[in-house]
Amino acid sequence: MSISPIQSCKLLWPLLLLSAVPIAAGAVRLLGLAFGSVVTPENARFVAMPVPVVLHILCATVFCVLGAFQFDSAVRRRTPRLHRSAGRVAVPCGIAAALTGLWMTGGYAIPAELQGKLLYGVRLLVGLAMTLAIFASVRAVMQGRIAQHKAWMVRAYALGQGAGTQVLILLPVTLLAGAPTPLLRDVLMASAWGLNVALGEWLIRRRRAP
Repeated sequence: MSISPIQSCKLLWPLLLLSAVPIAAGAVRLLGLAFGSVVTPENARFVAMPVPVVLHILCATVFCVLGAFQFDSAVRRRTPRLHRSAGRVAVPCGIAAALTGLWMTGGYAIPAELQGKLLYGVRLLVGLAMTLAIFASVRAVMQGRIAQHKAWMVRAYALGQGAGTQVLILLPVTLLAGAPTPLLRDVLMASAWGLNVALGEWLIRRRRAP
């Protein structure tokens, strides 16, 4: 008997909690843009051109929250029609989140202390990989290859949840040792995506095991 990538509700609440911090941070960012905030080197690019970051926050929020429920096997069994409808919303949101992430990486003037060459390259790779994974997932389900559909969506979701894992990694380091150097910050942020991808691949292979 095969094992679902994420069985019932075992990871539903952890995934929602993982999404909570970046969603809260995104909400604060949106409020600041809507009602005006003090322009600093950290937020000047968003104030000057808010559309990409607003789209990114909104679409990433929908993708991460809906995705948590999409992986719940109990929900899929009870309401398959709802699963398909939610997927039609989550997919374009995921693609939009990935593409706006790519645009912000290459189009915004990001201070060097917030994004070095390593993080720049990783962000481009993540945005491209997430977009391709979602397209591969859609293509697989349209061809009736459900196992491949699930596997590619797990990969896309793992990449989409990078911001939540970055908080889990950066926060304790900052509390224990102070603000990391720019290079260490790049390494830690990049490692969050690596950790998510590794966990996603483990879940996929666990499902394939007899």
